[in-house]
Amino acid sequence: MAADVRVRGTTHDVGSSEVRSRSWLPLLALMLMPAPCSNAELRMQELPGQNFPPCDLSEIPVAEECPATTSTGLTWSSYSGELYQARAELFIGGAKASTLAVHQLLEKATSRFSDAFSCKPALISTYFSLARSLMLQGRLRRALAFIQMGFIFVRDKGFSECSSWPAQGWDVMLAGRSLTARVRALDDESVLQVPKMHRVEGMRVAVVTICSYAVDEPVKLICDQNRKLYSMLHGYDVHFFTDPSQITPNSGSQMDVLDGVHKAFFWKVNAVKNVLETKKYDWVLWMDCDAFFMDPERTIDSVIAMYSNTTAPSRLGPATQAEAPEFAAVRQRMMPNPAVDVSLIFAVDSTGINNGVWLLKDTPWSHRFLERWWRSDILEGPGKEHNCSDQSTMLHTLLHENAMQLDEAWDSVEAPVWPPEVRVAAQEYLQSFHDATAATVLSRAWQDGDFIKHHPGCHYYKEPCQDLYSHAQDIFSDKVQALYLESQEQNQQ
Repeated sequence: MAADVRVRGTTHDVGSSEVRSRSWLPLLALMLMPAPCSNAELRMQELPGQNFPPCDLSEIPVAEECPATTSTGLTWSSYSGELYQARAELFIGGAKASTLAVHQLLEKATSRFSDAFSCKPALISTYFSLARSLMLQGRLRRALAFIQMGFIFVRDKGFSECSSWPAQGWDVMLAGRSLTARVRALDDESVLQVPKMHRVEGMRVAVVTICSYAVDEPVKLICDQNRKLYSMLHGYDVHFFTDPSQITPNSGSQMDVLDGVHKAFFWKVNAVKNVLETKKYDWVLWMDCDAFFMDPERTIDSVIAMYSNTTAPSRLGPATQAEAPEFAAVRQRMMPNPAVDVSLIFAVDSTGINNGVWLLKDTPWSHRFLERWWRSDILEGPGKEHNCSDQSTMLHTLLHENAMQLDEAWDSVEAPVWPPEVRVAAQEYLQSFHDATAATVLSRAWQDGDFIKHHPGCHYYKEPCQDLYSHAQDIFSDKVQALYLESQEQNQQ
């Protein structure tokens, strides 16, 4: 079957110590100074929530919290004691010794990654401990990479504030928030500043969305209006899928949304793969159904131009004659490589990737990435019912291998841990959140001027969420009308 036949969605073509000491937390707090609070975060105390009884760690044995033994024979009670010793190396042999000791434990726990879901608090604590010791060495990017990997387990109902393990959900969240802000400061130095109406001559871009809800579901109707209006302004094609039957199986990549294995979260992978294989587009912008364009003047081209800079951000200074061989090697690896094409652009929040909005270029790397993402087996067994399966497998596919390398010379110049084909955009240029989600994940709440507003965690069938969708579209429509009136006035002058 020809590739272009696969795309059957609606197209708008308009052109053994069981209790662990936490005495190191004050030290961590000093090193992870908080970034400025958003308005949404300041309102967190107003959010309703259940009152829980005080947590008594002395009553939680590890064997009760994590009773399973992994397929490799690892028991979590013994692992707990080993982690305690590895963390204690921070005060005995220093941060580097602790890093190596915890890293060895992490390698053991993730030798079969799916096994690790049998004790999520253990992995959260291991990733957090490793990030802590790396942060103390000033290796901020790699520390953040391990915090983000830890969120694979936090997101799988692992946000516990009463556990025998030494790191709980808010520990990881606060560290992620602070490190994300600091790494963004590094990334911003390589961002190209272009006008928001910028267009790249000859660039072909499509928007892809799946809204497989009832015909009269408000989010579906509002999303369709939002996509059509934006595409009319800028001439982008929109592929709007309303039913999984419209997403034809991709036989070459063995993708089939109706295979009974992949949850609906993964349908996007098959859909984007099909659209790219038509060879009609250079880039595809994926947007969840509950993500809405908010700035009618901002083009997708402008975001691509800002973040497709082939020079990766780092602290690598000018070369010198006395440069050590290991830094010369880093410099060679950092040089722009004509064979490496920036192919994937996404935003991160304090918890890592939210893949409700991302950009993917039609390159061989992109197609391999989609296939690896689809075939990920990390959620077999204990992680089978993971409630953020698509985001966690995407994160693991992109980050796990590179993060585990512990390249000290690379980290010393704060070179990126992501693959060279990846760029991380600021949330305001790709997706910021509605207030409640922004407060929950300590990330950016949508502000006037942000490009796209996303509503993760807000259930489409609930009236307050439907009101949020309508309000977002009203803002966008009003801005479009204001632009039209302004152009009319200019034409009359």
